[in-house]
Amino acid sequence: MADQAASDEVTNTFDLDGVSLVQALRDVEVANARVIDLTKRLTSMNKELVKATTALQKAQLRNRQLDARIKELEKIEGSRAFRSARVAGRLASGVRSRLAK
Repeated sequence: MADQAASDEVTNTFDLDGVSLVQALRDVEVANARVIDLTKRLTSMNKELVKATTALQKAQLRNRQLDARIKELEKIEGSRAFRSARVAGRLASGVRSRLAK
């Protein structure tokens, strides 16, 4: 009887080892599938990030260009020549309206 119990234990150990091996292989397959899925998602998100970064850089460049133009316009509007031209324009407009009457 003792021999019978000992041989049952060994058989059960082999069965458990086989089940454990099959389960381990399934776990590896599931883990590999998850890695492949996550890699695809990461690649996709990286492409989106590159597009967004490019769009941001273009917008920042355009903003710098507009800021430079605004500064140029402010400099022109602050000049004496611009103020003189504005006054001359107002005077000419007043003269035209008086002549039209």
